[in-house]
Amino acid sequence: MRHHSAHTRPWNRLLAGIAFSLGLTQGVLAQGLPPALFLPEAVLPRATIDAAKDGHTLPTAAPRSPIANFRYTHEGVSKSLAQYQSEAKVRALLVIKDGKIVHEYNRFPYHKGSLHQSWSIGKQVLSALIGIAIHEGAIRSVDDRMDRYAPELALNGFAGVTFKQALQMSSGVQYDEEADRFKLFTDVITDYLTVGLSGKTVLDKTLAPELTPAFAPGSRYQYASINSQALSHALEKAVGMPYQRYLETRLWKPMGTADAAKVLQDREKKAFTFCCLYATTRSYALFGMLYANGGQLNGRQIVPAQWIKQSTTFEGDPSNWRSVPRAGSTGLYGFGYHWWPLEGDRGDFSALGVFGQAIHVLPRQNTVIVRMSGDFDTPGAHSEENVAMGRALADYLD
Repeated sequence: MRHHSAHTRPWNRLLAGIAFSLGLTQGVLAQGLPPALFLPEAVLPRATIDAAKDGHTLPTAAPRSPIANFRYTHEGVSKSLAQYQSEAKVRALLVIKDGKIVHEYNRFPYHKGSLHQSWSIGKQVLSALIGIAIHEGAIRSVDDRMDRYAPELALNGFAGVTFKQALQMSSGVQYDEEADRFKLFTDVITDYLTVGLSGKTVLDKTLAPELTPAFAPGSRYQYASINSQALSHALEKAVGMPYQRYLETRLWKPMGTADAAKVLQDREKKAFTFCCLYATTRSYALFGMLYANGGQLNGRQIVPAQWIKQSTTFEGDPSNWRSVPRAGSTGLYGFGYHWWPLEGDRGDFSALGVFGQAIHVLPRQNTVIVRMSGDFDTPGAHSEENVAMGRALADYLD
């Protein structure tokens, strides 16, 4: 793991500094900045997560049936995969069947080596690391209070909240997901640009006294990205190392990733863990394959199989939320340990990020579909269609 600012160009920092000095605060940015131009990595530094020394190269294979002939139906309309890629503004699509690449699409200027922003797929990566830490004994139980490991979390609404409650987005902390998440970015960017003279760090935002209890922990679901930052802070205290290093040594290298990744961090090198992993589609595919295979890759058990079942299914933990809001009202998605189990009794589940990022895992058909998009017009608009397409494609490839 290497900390650096290679992608923090001086002119980017200068432009960002001018923008902030002219008063482009949260309200103005939220109303006037197109999502496509919101690139926190243009200002903030990133740590490099090194690849494995002998990285695994995914083989390619021709599918049993030509992808060009594949069609699926969504809301009564039959479409080809090419139509989906165009309409959903797909930047990259990678389809893995039985451990082999059977379809790859990269829209110019993207290519197989491009690093794609994960957005909230970073939460699912964090979930894997929590499971590993529990297996290693660094965290005693998913039902342990986070403030047992990070006592400072007892000073606000995270007091008494368990790892499980935070993973299931039921911490009870008062948080406006859209406004407060954006304010976190702007405060951390301000802190970075002013070298701490103004703004706040990621840890400041996690320990903020205004994060007061809004409802009893565990009583209901409310998506709040700040839960992920509390989880990773407690994780770091439990394992005794920075999140970036734990990710590299316990997950990235053991998976056999052939490509390095990056993680966004603040001025104090605290990682953004609710988002902001930058990786290739092949690396995301390996992560999906790891979960499709019950936590095993390359003959090694990396994530406990029971943890994956608890995280991604309703059977593994009956307290996982069912029919949570996500883009539509059909009750397609549930929510587990920072993962999105899918209704419909197929055993599939997804990692999801805003603007069209998804890793659709279909274990019974040994299929993983990675989608990276710039679907900015209506965030989440194609989430349900992505599931319909993915399920139909997995059936087609069988």
